[in-house]
Amino acid sequence: MIACVLIPHFPLRVAMLDTPQLDGLPLVLGPVPGGRPLVGDVSPEATERGIRTGMTLREAMAMVPEVVVIDPNPAREADVSGAILAGLAELSPLVEPDRPGRCYVDLTGSVRQLGVPARAAERIIAALPVALRPRVGIAPGKFAAWVAARKAAPGQSRIVPPGEVAAFLAGEPSTALPVPPDVGDLLIRLGLKSLGQLAGLAPGAVAARFGPDGRRAWLLASGQSDLADTTIRPREPVLTITEQVELPAPSTGREMLFLGIDEGIARAFGRPDMRDRHVRQVGLSAGIEDGRSWDRLLTMKEPTGYERLGEVLRQRLGDLALPGAVERITLSLTGIITAPARQEALPGVRRRRPRPLVEAVQHLKQRYGASPIYRIAEVEPWSRIPERRHALISYEP
Repeated sequence: MIACVLIPHFPLRVAMLDTPQLDGLPLVLGPVPGGRPLVGDVSPEATERGIRTGMTLREAMAMVPEVVVIDPNPAREADVSGAILAGLAELSPLVEPDRPGRCYVDLTGSVRQLGVPARAAERIIAALPVALRPRVGIAPGKFAAWVAARKAAPGQSRIVPPGEVAAFLAGEPSTALPVPPDVGDLLIRLGLKSLGQLAGLAPGAVAARFGPDGRRAWLLASGQSDLADTTIRPREPVLTITEQVELPAPSTGREMLFLGIDEGIARAFGRPDMRDRHVRQVGLSAGIEDGRSWDRLLTMKEPTGYERLGEVLRQRLGDLALPGAVERITLSLTGIITAPARQEALPGVRRRRPRPLVEAVQHLKQRYGASPIYRIAEVEPWSRIPERRHALISYEP
C-alpha cells in the first residue's frame, strides 16, 4: 500500500506556521516579484467569497476588501518541505517528493512499525504540523492514493482497499488522470468525462487510439497500476555546499548583493573538499525584510570553478530587480565535480561526437534531471500501426 500526503494550498498554509492568527481569513497568494499582479492561489475561505485563481489583485480586493495577500516565500516553503520529508523518512525509508505539498510514502512491509493502514495514517498526520491541514490517502497505487487524499477532510485520512479501487475511481473526472494535456482534452471531446466511462472500453481499442498514454490511462481508470504507479523513488542524496552570508545592513543595491555572493563563493570554495572542484548548478536565496524571500536556480552551461563563478553569476543576474531590502544571502552549490580536463583532438582526427552537442545534453540533464533529447529508433517497420514502427529513445552521448 502507498500513502499520499497532501497539503492543499501549500504556500498559504506555510504562512500559517508563522502567523497562525491568519487561519480562517480569506487569503490569496500574491505574484512573484516582477510578475503580473495576479492571484496565484486561493484559500477555501476566499473561494467561498468568489475569488478565483488568475484574477487580478485589484479585482480580488474590490470583491472582498478584507482579503489578505500573502507574498510568496520560496525559502520558507523549501525549509518546510525539507522538514516534512525528514519527518516522514523516520517512519518509512521510502518517501518520494512529488511537488510542494504532495509526497508519497511506501507502506509495504511497515505493518510491524506503523501498524495497519489506519494506524499508519494517524502516525503520518501526527508527524506534521496541525496548521498545515495535512490529508492522507492510502491505496495500492499512487494515483488512487492521491485521489483518496483529495477526498479526505483536513487532518483526516481516506483508505481504499485493493478490491475497491475501480469503484472508488469510477466517478472521478478523466481530467484527473496523469496524462499529457492533449490526451486529456481528447478524452473530453470524445465524451469520456469520467474514469468509469474510460474503464468500460476495451483496453486494446484505447491503446490503439491513444498509444502508451491511453494504455496507462485505462489501467489507472480501471483500478489497476503500472510499474510507475507502484514504485516509490526516494530523493537521491545530492552533495550540496551551502553558505549563508549576513549583510552588514539591509540593502536594495545590486552591488551589495554581488559582494555577498562573492563572499559566499569564497567561503564555499575555501573548504578543503572543494579544492579543484567545479559546479554545474547554483541556488541563490535572499532573505528580504518583513520575512519575505527571493530565490533563483541557475544552471551553468558548463562546469564553472571559483575563478569564473562570480563573473558568470553577475552576467546571469544582470537584469535582476530586488523586491526589497536584502538582509541575508544563501548560496547553494550542486552538481559538484572534479575540474574537467579537456583533451584536444589530434590533427586530422575527427571527434566521434561534437563537443558542443555533448555539453548541451549534459547541461539539459543537470537542469531537468533527465535528458529531454531523444533519437528515433526503428522497432517494427512492418507494422500497420504507425506508432509501432518507431520509438523515441533517450539520447545519451
